[in-house]
Amino acid sequence: MGDINYWINTKDYSTAQLLWNGIGCLFWVITYAALVREIVRKKFVEMPFFIAIGNIAWEFVWGFFYHPDTGKLFALSYQGAFFLDVFIFYFVLKYGYKQIHIPEIQKHFKWISFGLLAMWLPLNYFFVKQGFDTSIGANSGYILNVIISLLYPLLLLRSDVKYFSETVAWCKFIGTGCISVSMFLIYPHNYLVHTLAISCFVLDLLYAILLKRKLIHATS
Repeated sequence: MGDINYWINTKDYSTAQLLWNGIGCLFWVITYAALVREIVRKKFVEMPFFIAIGNIAWEFVWGFFYHPDTGKLFALSYQGAFFLDVFIFYFVLKYGYKQIHIPEIQKHFKWISFGLLAMWLPLNYFFVKQGFDTSIGANSGYILNVIISLLYPLLLLRSDVKYFSETVAWCKFIGTGCISVSMFLIYPHNYLVHTLAISCFVLDLLYAILLKRKLIHATS
């Protein structure tokens, strides 16, 4: 445990790769913390519930069944994100129905949420188990991330802008952006991840701009 490579894998990864990835992971933990704070304040979950549940499944699988080979510090960041996701899932069960405007779905929303969790957990687990992922969860992580980036603006467009946070939007953008830089450095030939990363960058930037414009319009 005293070996530096136990905490940060400098044997298999360069300083630039680890630094960009580490900064990105840190910003995602900040994103989750800010999201929990906003949920408590506003009693509304601004992350689309479908992917919020997918996120907790991903963090659980990568925090406790598998571990990134970038080192223990990175594994701890995955686990820290999972525990913040537990709070987010609790609030999804409590407030997530507000994202839905169909009474029949609202009525059974908690059961639907548990059903989605039961779906996402084995999907994430077997995606890794059957060899479709990388050693740090890049493939599955970016598939989830691009779904987040697609659903966020759709939820914003059908909800009151007061429920959405610029802090969350920009921290999410910066976090994914920094991790994306590390993806190009670590996996120069993983064109799937490159395509997903570029898609996330564009969608996250457009979302942040859209949110800013709607906030300005709401206060003018």
